[in-house]
Amino acid sequence: MALLFRLTASRRTPLYIGALMVLLLTGTASGKEREIIPDVICREKPTCRLTLLAKLPHAPFPYEGMVGDTDQPFFEYDLDTDQRFHIVGTSRKIPEFPHFRDNRVLIHLPPSFQPDKTFAILVFFHGHYTEIRRTLVKEMALLQQANAIGLNLVLIAPQMALNTADSSPGKLYCRLGLARMLEDVSQVLQMKLGPRIATRFDQAPVILAAYSGGYRALAYSLDRGLDPQQSERLRGVVLLDALYGDLDKFDAWLQQPGNQFFVNLHGPSSTPRTEELKKTLRERGQDWSNSLFLKDKTRTQKRIIFLSVKTHHKQVFLDGPPAWPLSEILKKTAMDAVN
Repeated sequence: MALLFRLTASRRTPLYIGALMVLLLTGTASGKEREIIPDVICREKPTCRLTLLAKLPHAPFPYEGMVGDTDQPFFEYDLDTDQRFHIVGTSRKIPEFPHFRDNRVLIHLPPSFQPDKTFAILVFFHGHYTEIRRTLVKEMALLQQANAIGLNLVLIAPQMALNTADSSPGKLYCRLGLARMLEDVSQVLQMKLGPRIATRFDQAPVILAAYSGGYRALAYSLDRGLDPQQSERLRGVVLLDALYGDLDKFDAWLQQPGNQFFVNLHGPSSTPRTEELKKTLRERGQDWSNSLFLKDKTRTQKRIIFLSVKTHHKQVFLDGPPAWPLSEILKKTAMDAVN
């Protein structure tokens, strides 16, 4: 039997949406309410505590607005096809449907997740030609990597541009875009696990990770995703062959005080921009390491790490080295940062 849920965005006009993960919509919408069939991917150990997909109002897409901080509209209109499209580069046109209409967000609680204890939030931004179920869950073993970290965490992975080559972050272009998406997730978890988890979630430390084209969503999240008064929540950044642009935003964050960590695992394709960032750090007199192992336990500055690999770009997320790099990197960097 279909279930009916109400999700209210805090501090905003109430929004009635299908709060729990949906791939199938059934019935006829009445007002702003819809009957839905929740898309629960997993609810049993040893694979998960709970894994689901949610259609959220503040997911990156759909998006109405400008490209970044420019005055260029994200969409243009094609009179011949009677459809909108987004231009990438100078001429490549990507139709709005189906690439920029998917508002699903993957939410995963590892099997050992304990909501009554301190936990972290890991937000992962995927790369090009990706669909959550096919790519993240099946091909990239993202859930298994999250489970293997051994950290009490909530994994969040929004669907970015669907099955196309585009790095646009959609609503994450906007100020507090990340914060609003996290508010949506908080309310979903509250409905599933009770009100106490929402309080913890809204204060939990945040780690941002990206593979490949996910770099832009991460860069804008660093730049404006959280309220400045909550900037201390952001504890770390992991780039997996993902430094392809927006160096100013990464560099600005690296100049801010704090003991967060920044790990950039780069293959041949992202090495040129990595060298540009290293040059900037060198000119500023800012040090970095080529090792994951922490020597100074009393550090007060950001721990910056560059790891060079020769692996083909398409295999980096699984093979690293180290193998399962997201898991292995966070095992060695995140424990001190989030506790």
